[in-house]
Amino acid sequence: MQKGKESVSELLSLVKTSEGRRELFRRYREVISYLFFGVLTTLVSIISYAVFRAVFPNAESVPVWLSWIFTLTERFGVESNTIFPNILSWILASTFAFITNRVFVFKSENRTFSKVFPEALKFYASRLSTLLVDVLLMFLLVDLTGFHAGWYELLAKIFTNVVVIVLNYIFSKIFVFRKKKP
Repeated sequence: MQKGKESVSELLSLVKTSEGRRELFRRYREVISYLFFGVLTTLVSIISYAVFRAVFPNAESVPVWLSWIFTLTERFGVESNTIFPNILSWILASTFAFITNRVFVFKSENRTFSKVFPEALKFYASRLSTLLVDVLLMFLLVDLTGFHAGWYELLAKIFTNVVVIVLNYIFSKIFVFRKKKP
């Protein structure tokens, strides 16, 4: 059986035994690990977003020098209450993701500052691009629609995180933790 060519029935038969599950994990360790840590990163993102949203509900709740962030969207006739908490949760979640992706998912062998620093720069640059996707989707789904109800906003955040997880995997695999061919 070639990797990626298994039928659903073949995969299900592997799941039935502990030996088969070990084989599946061996074959798909990277994707399984990425999904596992992606879920944890999503939890870090959602929980920290909720905390920061509660701590910083409006422009008056932040230091004056940061209140401009809440007025970024005034040109659209809307004040955004999601951008600042989203940025703070992004910082926490991205840092968690960088550490777990380096160590557990892509098993980066870079150990020196001169190799880890460029890796970190590429990682945060790619995550910054998906932050823009996240902020744009949250703005469109929550701020622009005016639906700031708790469950709706939470579902919007979960949806944006699914989109972001897929994009982040692609960027990490191709751009950040790319293995050099021997």
